[in-house]
Amino acid sequence: MLYPWQSASWQRFTQQYQQQRVPHAVILTGVSGLGQSALAEQMAMLVLCEVQDATAPCGQCHSCQLFLAGNHPDHTLISPEETGKQIKIEQIRELKHKQTLTANVSQWKTAILTPAEAMNINASNSLLKLLEEPQQNTFIILITAEPAHLPITILSRCQKVPLTLPSSETAIAWIQDQGNFEKIEITKALTMAKSAPLAALSLLSDGSLDYLEQVSRDFTTLLQHKANPVQLAQQWQQYDLKLILNYLQLRLKERIVDNTKHQNLRSNPQNWQIYDCIIKTIKLLSSSNNINKVLLIEQFMVSVMDYPTSQNAVLNQ
Repeated sequence: MLYPWQSASWQRFTQQYQQQRVPHAVILTGVSGLGQSALAEQMAMLVLCEVQDATAPCGQCHSCQLFLAGNHPDHTLISPEETGKQIKIEQIRELKHKQTLTANVSQWKTAILTPAEAMNINASNSLLKLLEEPQQNTFIILITAEPAHLPITILSRCQKVPLTLPSSETAIAWIQDQGNFEKIEITKALTMAKSAPLAALSLLSDGSLDYLEQVSRDFTTLLQHKANPVQLAQQWQQYDLKLILNYLQLRLKERIVDNTKHQNLRSNPQNWQIYDCIIKTIKLLSSSNNINKVLLIEQFMVSVMDYPTSQNAVLNQ
């Protein structure tokens, strides 16, 4: 299944395929929620399809049926064994071994690795060796929303396939087709999801927008020095911490821009310090290191409380 905003990327790839110029490795980049996995699966499925010179996988041949069933012997999916964990060197070694074997069904062997930034250093070094000496008729797809976290040596050996954001009209129309959502709620979700339609749809479907209002109240209490950071950090563990921080960053940015636009001399001078603190915490949370999330959020809250604030809370000025 391809999404409307993927048509340009798909057309470029099918042209490469028909011209027999499929690269040995590509890296799909773009913010989370653009359907990178769906595009990667279509690319791998086309390469493995038994119908030659097709512009899309036929979906009917033996190879396509095996792929759709999730047990194609010439395709490998590599991801962390547990959510939030790293991709290990053993997984890459297994891929390297499979790449040396003769294909069972198709003429090609394919692999999807997601999220690529989850590889530990040993796994990255092992993959690099495979990229430096690729086997014939092999196609590897890396997916990442954070390419800056990948070694430059790996990035330089993969063809870049950046997925661009759709227009707001396209995104809104697509989400409206998926369910009965109000336009104002869709717009809010898209803002929170950095304009990525799938991420926005997830926010609308799982009720995340509702608990963000509670987060706003919690943060106001924190800024007023009326909250216990230890207890509050424990409560926030039930939420998507990255979403919470992105939400707080957005709200604070709106406040700073609004104050600047209206030359509000009463604007809290500590806004920028708190804004920087949020960005720093987001970076730590997004790093591939194994961090104690409870401790990280506690430290973030204590740091925020250390900044003197005006009588009015930052988000409610």
